[in-house]
Amino acid sequence: MRRRLGTGLAALAGLLILVGCTTSGTGPDLSGEDSRCPDMPVPDAEPSPAALEAPSGRSALSGERIGLPAEPGLKRSPPSPLIKPLPPEVEQTPQAGLLTAGDYDDVLNPDLYKAYLDRVLQGALSGKGLPYVDANRRIQITVLDRLGKPMPLARIAVTDAEGQPLFPLRTGANGLAYLYPNYDQLTDGVTLSVSSPGARTMKRQLGADLLAAGGEVIIDISKDAQPAGQLDLLLTLDATGSMADEMAYLQVELVAILDRVRSRLPGLDIRVGFVVYRDVGDDYVVREFAFTEDLSGFKSALSEQEAQGGGDMPEAMHTALEAGLAFDWREDAVKVNLLVADAPPHDDEIEASWASGLISRSRGIHIVSLAASGVDDTAEFLMRGLSQLTGGRYLFLTDDSGIGRPHAEPKVDCYVVTRLDGLMERVLEGLVTGRRVEPEGDMVLRTVGNYRAGICAPEGAETD
Repeated sequence: MRRRLGTGLAALAGLLILVGCTTSGTGPDLSGEDSRCPDMPVPDAEPSPAALEAPSGRSALSGERIGLPAEPGLKRSPPSPLIKPLPPEVEQTPQAGLLTAGDYDDVLNPDLYKAYLDRVLQGALSGKGLPYVDANRRIQITVLDRLGKPMPLARIAVTDAEGQPLFPLRTGANGLAYLYPNYDQLTDGVTLSVSSPGARTMKRQLGADLLAAGGEVIIDISKDAQPAGQLDLLLTLDATGSMADEMAYLQVELVAILDRVRSRLPGLDIRVGFVVYRDVGDDYVVREFAFTEDLSGFKSALSEQEAQGGGDMPEAMHTALEAGLAFDWREDAVKVNLLVADAPPHDDEIEASWASGLISRSRGIHIVSLAASGVDDTAEFLMRGLSQLTGGRYLFLTDDSGIGRPHAEPKVDCYVVTRLDGLMERVLEGLVTGRRVEPEGDMVLRTVGNYRAGICAPEGAETD
């Protein structure tokens, strides 16, 4: 990755979460029903840009696939001084539709993302050498069909002035992809080759002015755009003890959310799989369930998983992200990796997690992060970075439901709070259609900042 992980890809970078009632008390009735609860491995060297492709096999720490024993001989790494409190056992069926959440789109707010990076890297996270992308002077690649409509899933090859390949990209369903000249270390003469099956490849060379200041490149290709008809959704879930509520909610509600997405998008071909992960020294490091169209079978397999182990804050996120890249993602599908976590990887595995984000970017896999209750600063930084780099979204639980443990306040400038299930449906629908889906007014429970369709408008600006 020449200078990746800190400044460089030429190589990186809804959903659900907390359920659970307190032992007594009543949360807000958001569903129209009584909501009272009953009693009760850092890489040794950075990969070259041309080597960004899915791993051919699993990591030695990949643990097991469903039905296979965990690999022996794994030793636990030294515990972190940051300790994740383990919650009480979840002894009741989670109540669907009660959890509340917000989301933030760093892709739509590049200046504010840069301000966030400057603030935390000079403050709470200073000295950690965290990887990041400066999106302030990015180049937006807009690919349109012959009638000017966005072209989903177009392939983009990026080559240097000598014609040597740097890395590939894919447009989202909205026809967009992004370059980051500083991070990607682009130089004068970089060329984009844009292709789609049945259309002639179009090439565009980027000049020095565009690389220096950023801007937009519009490329037309000679075919009619067709809407995406496939969705591959991978759930990547921290399965340590502190995630018991989140796991319980997902086990109950995720398939119902997907059913509602399919009802809104008739004919959508959905496959779903999961990777659950813990840490070295636990019963397993990762378990995998391959993509399937059988949503009932997926729900049954997910319901068999339990949240146990952990204890120290960092977990094996890097191994889980690597394992997800080896899944049989379909080329013509909208690809979404739903990362649900409250803890970062170990410090010496952060770069490996980032490297998986770089590969996800090159293959068009959107990482949508869902931050659980006690998410710490490093985990929020990394999850936001992975989502920003891959054109995903950062989601987080809020305390508006009145149930579950307290939720960390996100370091974002504006958001609206709605029910989590509705938010997840809107995010998935937006990624499939390429059109951002906003909540109706009566769905919004609370507004923070000057929010305008995902963009944080300056204070004092009109928001009609």
